Amino acid sequence: MKRNIANLREGLPVFKALASETRVAILELLMNRGPMRMTAIAESLKITGGAITSHVKALHDAGLIVIETRGGKHGVQKICSAVTDPIAVDVKGSMKG
Repeated sequence: MKRNIANLREGLPVFKALASETRVAILELLMNRGPMRMTAIAESLKITGGAITSHVKALHDAGLIVIETRGGKHGVQKICSAVTDPIAVDVKGSMKG
């Protein structure tokens, strides 16, 4: 399903999330490999657990990934998946007049 952003301000969370090379790399990884545990993403990109948490939060808050919590043999695991729906931005929605 297509996601419509009505104006530039409404799109700020998406724009901010995509302004980070690390976050773009996370999205690319998830799109190419499919759902992954947060720890596996961090290992693949060679970043710390603390760093992955903040990047994943920004992507989730922007609606670019979904996070599923699952119980595992080593406790709770967070599985991330990319949201691959097209995004349309109506830049004219920001015009006054």
